[in-house]
Amino acid sequence: MYQDKKPSYDMPFCGLTLKLYETGKKSPSYEYSASATKAKFMCSLTKELFSLSEFMNWYNKPQVQAYAKAGYSLKWGSKVQQAKDSKFGADTEQVVTCFMVKPYQGGQNVDGMKPIGQVMPNVTPPQYTPQPMTQAQPSAPDNAMPVNNMSDMDDEIPF
Repeated sequence: MYQDKKPSYDMPFCGLTLKLYETGKKSPSYEYSASATKAKFMCSLTKELFSLSEFMNWYNKPQVQAYAKAGYSLKWGSKVQQAKDSKFGADTEQVVTCFMVKPYQGGQNVDGMKPIGQVMPNVTPPQYTPQPMTQAQPSAPDNAMPVNNMSDMDDEIPF
């Protein structure tokens, strides 16, 4: 009845991945860690290794810049998974990834209202037709007198 539709991506996954290994400790201590001087991020596209200080070198690679120019943005994510090769006797590892994602293309605006172009029918406005000029009407009554002295304009306020 329903088809399982997975979103189609026109570009392969692009990200930098770092693996953290179990420390054997429990929260509030760090459960997973890696040496900041030895740990390397792996690029999913080129399989090159980058240290944390080389992050911008990765981002400026032509393969990654193709994603940036296509409107993708960076996002961080992590997951805990079974370790493929158990280092230090650990059976799980945490994978931290900085990856490129497509911008959200929602159907509605933030406030839930449709854009005017979707609501208003496409109607051409009526054309302007010139009207003949009419004579202006006087705005003052016939018995109006010009003011010569401005002090005559002040009203007395009774107290």
